[in-house]
Amino acid sequence: MMLRNLISNLALIIEACKREFKLIFSDSAVVMSYMLSVMLVGFFYSYVYSHETFDDLPIAIVDNDQAKLGQQVGRMIDATHQLKVVYKTSDFDAAKEIYDKGDIRGIITIPKDFTKDMQKGKVPSISVYADASYMLYYKQTIGAVMVSMGTFNAQVEVNKAMAKSTPMDQAVATRRPFNVTAVPLYNINVGYATFLMPVVFIIALQTLQLTAMGIMGGTLRESGRFAQVFAYAEKRRFGNVFLTFGRSLAYLVISMVLLLIEVLIVLHVYNLPQRGKLIEIIVFLIPVILAITFLGMGLVNFFKRREDAIMSVTVFSIPALMISGTSWPTIAFPAWIENISVLAPSTLGVKGFVSLTQFGASLSEISDVFIKMWGLCIFYFIFAVWTNKRFRREENK
Repeated sequence: MMLRNLISNLALIIEACKREFKLIFSDSAVVMSYMLSVMLVGFFYSYVYSHETFDDLPIAIVDNDQAKLGQQVGRMIDATHQLKVVYKTSDFDAAKEIYDKGDIRGIITIPKDFTKDMQKGKVPSISVYADASYMLYYKQTIGAVMVSMGTFNAQVEVNKAMAKSTPMDQAVATRRPFNVTAVPLYNINVGYATFLMPVVFIIALQTLQLTAMGIMGGTLRESGRFAQVFAYAEKRRFGNVFLTFGRSLAYLVISMVLLLIEVLIVLHVYNLPQRGKLIEIIVFLIPVILAITFLGMGLVNFFKRREDAIMSVTVFSIPALMISGTSWPTIAFPAWIENISVLAPSTLGVKGFVSLTQFGASLSEISDVFIKMWGLCIFYFIFAVWTNKRFRREENK
């Protein structure tokens, strides 16, 4: 009897998985918004940010000083590997015209009387007009100018000290009493893609899978076919439990394949690091995908039409990115936001996925995140079982 029940329940799980696959692939909108979009996001975003750092970014220098120190500033900026001075002028409008044509990505302006002010002990300033339409251009320009001006200021201070009969070694030691060696950990190139793309993979999967599940669930509710489609689970003890588990297997297989494409192909194609053990990454992703799947089943409560999912889920993609701690440190969150942020599977999913793939952590080292992920998965599983049971009963009345 026990063996018969076991076989019967296993058959229900397999049947639920098969029918869910059929539902997914029979709806072109679901296929587009789920599978194709996840891969497109992975490849497209990685391509856009594949140039993590730029060398010899073209800029112009507007030198209104036309004196030795002003020219020295220009040469120091040009000597950096980030920037290349391709145009020098004393006419700002001419430089602006070249910028508007797209031939340069920034303008550095050295003010009039720059040298005289320096000699009088005043603190003149130079103006940096950086292209902020693309963050990497802005970062590159500002960073190179800051380094150049830091070196320039150090030289000025050392020269002033030497003018007061201070030995050169002592003057240098006074200006720079110790050396700082900066060692970037994990993100060696300090690149934006290395920092962002692993996060985007999880956020994109969550957003697009929930959208697809909402479209499909909204379609079934709108047509009143929910109970009919899942009628095969009736009159079975714990039928809703096995139905829910079987349906989730379809999404587990598809989403796991999509994420493995991102990890094994996208990261490799764009030379982004992957430092974790593949088997541990797969094991961690199981509760992440299941939590997203069970949440998607539960969200059908709020989607009466297929269009509702597209409008609702997309709106929450940016908040999901923010509460993951990527764009703003979680330590700066209000306590209530930090507490509710764990309700989004992507919050814990991003933390664990980045730790495994980028930091090279082992699963045991992030065991607290792994356990919490399974806890969230069980919570949404109960929600999904209740949802499936509710709609099947309501439509059968």
